[in-house]
Amino acid sequence: MHFEYPWVFLFLLLFLWCERKCPLRLELLYFPHIDRIVKASKSRSLMQALKWMAWGGLVTALASPVMTETFRPSYAMGRDMVLIIDASRSMDESFSILQNENKFERVKKVLQNFIEKRKHDRLGLIIFGEFAYIASPVTFDHTMLKAIVPYLEVGMAGERTAIYDALAMAVQRLKNSEAKTKVVILLTDGRNTAGKIPLQVAKKLLQQYGLKLYTIGLGESHNYDSEILQELAEVTGGAFFSAKDPKMLEEVYAIIDRFEPSEVKQEPIIEITYLYSYPLFIASMSLLLYLFLLNRSDV
Repeated sequence: MHFEYPWVFLFLLLFLWCERKCPLRLELLYFPHIDRIVKASKSRSLMQALKWMAWGGLVTALASPVMTETFRPSYAMGRDMVLIIDASRSMDESFSILQNENKFERVKKVLQNFIEKRKHDRLGLIIFGEFAYIASPVTFDHTMLKAIVPYLEVGMAGERTAIYDALAMAVQRLKNSEAKTKVVILLTDGRNTAGKIPLQVAKKLLQQYGLKLYTIGLGESHNYDSEILQELAEVTGGAFFSAKDPKMLEEVYAIIDRFEPSEVKQEPIIEITYLYSYPLFIASMSLLLYLFLLNRSDV
């Protein structure tokens, strides 16, 4: 606790000076309805104490006692980020001759590590194949999001690839976001072969709502359209990456993590509680009781 205006306590010196230099004139004081109030003590020491309590309480209230508590918010509105993952049948192909796992299984491992690093961001997840669907809304609950990833399977959204539909769905998730930065990360190993949204519409939607897009082409470059992926990324201020093997995939997500750091400077929030009402109440009650006793006195 501290006082906003501690200099007000100098008025106590003024009271002390008046106590000595200004004698009390009883005829100027009157407390009505005395007969209706119970008899009180005439002790001079009590009256002196009440007088000091009244003046001290008033001065303390004017000094504005406050109690402050500083804390930081649990979450800071830094980035809203949607991760778009290709789950078409082509993702079932082997990703490395040295490891017995397909592209999709490797992507899920890298994805979970990436989610773990984004502590200050809201994250969403969209899975697409022949159609796109929301695996997770944009949320701070990263534990729930990581728990979903192991249950994702190749082909669960159809056999073909609807890239632009997935982008349009990401726009729908982020267009009303109030975050400072809105980011979409698209990973695919194929070309757009399904869906209802054309390329130009997807591009226009991304630009209209200020989304930054990072695109990742997975596997051999002849399987996906690198020119379109690069064009989509560049028009939004993002970047295109190619990941031919598991190590390159991990490096790509690490680069994106550096491009879009999750650390957000959170300004501390100071909660102020004003306590002036307490000494003011004590001062008021002390003054009333003092006047009552003074009027009951025969002095």
